[in-house]
Amino acid sequence: MKKRAYILLAALAASGCNYLEIEPVGQVIPHKTSEFRALLTSGYNAYPFGSARSFTALLSDEVGAIDASAFWNASEVVPLGYNYTWQYGGQMQEYPYQYFYQSIFYANAVIENIGAADVDDAGEPSDQILGEAYALRAYNHFELVNLYGRPYNPATASSDRGIVLSDHIDIEQQYRPSTVEAAYRSILDDISRAEALMSVEKQPDATHNYRFSLNALAAFKARVLLYTRQWQQAYELAVGLLPKYELLDLNALGDATTRPWKADSSEAILALDRPFSYSGGDLVRGALLSESLLALFDPTNDCRRTYLKEIKSGEGESALSGYGVDRSSSDRISIRVAEMYLIAAEAGSYLPSELEQARNLLLELQSKRMKNEAMEAQRARVEAMDAEALRQEVADERAREFPLEGHRWFDLRRTTRPAITHRYEGSSYTLQAGDSRYTLPFPQSAVNSNPDLNN
Repeated sequence: MKKRAYILLAALAASGCNYLEIEPVGQVIPHKTSEFRALLTSGYNAYPFGSARSFTALLSDEVGAIDASAFWNASEVVPLGYNYTWQYGGQMQEYPYQYFYQSIFYANAVIENIGAADVDDAGEPSDQILGEAYALRAYNHFELVNLYGRPYNPATASSDRGIVLSDHIDIEQQYRPSTVEAAYRSILDDISRAEALMSVEKQPDATHNYRFSLNALAAFKARVLLYTRQWQQAYELAVGLLPKYELLDLNALGDATTRPWKADSSEAILALDRPFSYSGGDLVRGALLSESLLALFDPTNDCRRTYLKEIKSGEGESALSGYGVDRSSSDRISIRVAEMYLIAAEAGSYLPSELEQARNLLLELQSKRMKNEAMEAQRARVEAMDAEALRQEVADERAREFPLEGHRWFDLRRTTRPAITHRYEGSSYTLQAGDSRYTLPFPQSAVNSNPDLNN
């Protein structure tokens, strides 16, 4: 028999979340839409915004050196070096698997119970809250399948192992992994449900930008469609969002502190995730950008070079020096309009009728990122590209545009899965081309709790 696990919510209420009436003893039952909003806010807060997507930078080719001691205090005994060298075992720092499911739990609690809610005087529609719950569940499942599921391949997705799908609350359920195809079908189904329910087109300000809106949902859907190679739909959704947001012109910013990855940026569509950072001053101290990534930036003409600051980490023989991204740990961004330009350009490169427009969209973004005097040569170069060359340019542009924002590892997984070599503590480690380690194993702690994960 299904059992709704409100015991966890009761524990949270007892620890300070006293906005819910507790009845009967041991259960927390929300009654009003404002209480369901608070419940969903807990779901947003439970999402591992600071240690999931962005920390995949350590696995990718965009980090060239790390000082593991810069990340953890003396009580931490698990070095990030095991992640950085793809030694997936009991010694690696686990990615926050369980927190995704905690966030999903809150979303499911809203989905299953908000239908009987009383509307508060504030009058927020229950459908908006319900739509966001579906969107948040989909977003968590998407992150999970791109960490722990096989990369999407339309020829094998129906048999490739995916992730456990949590679409209802049942503490007696046997949780076994679905297929990759089933995971993406669930994600797109939840997005469709959210589309039919939500009414807020765009969140009113940066303080609410962590919440889904119709625009954020469309942008997320464009990303999912790109990953599943549904080029036409991805292209159309991305292009449809472009007039609604303004690209920052880096030529005009000068010394301004505005950055594309800020929650209050004109580019921000959804601001839930934290870009990879370590708060030592305002610079990333523990991770240095790789030489291969730095080589993608035109040192003279790419305005994004101003983001990259020379930094030092460690002392003595273990001292490291190089470049990091000038970013604060308070920054938040998940989806911004620059990604929509790049989704449209990549998807359009697969559509013969849209190839010319795909080039133009890439150039429109680059015109806001490169110095004006460099654009004539850049335009001539891009306009001469065939579809394959354009896709490579888009891949490079994504690396330049989203350093340490959590895109690169997922991009490598879904495309070429190249060989990567990292040096750490005097030794070299290589992730081979097409390596099975492009898919993370389920964390050992999760397997210990649920042996069915490996069945």
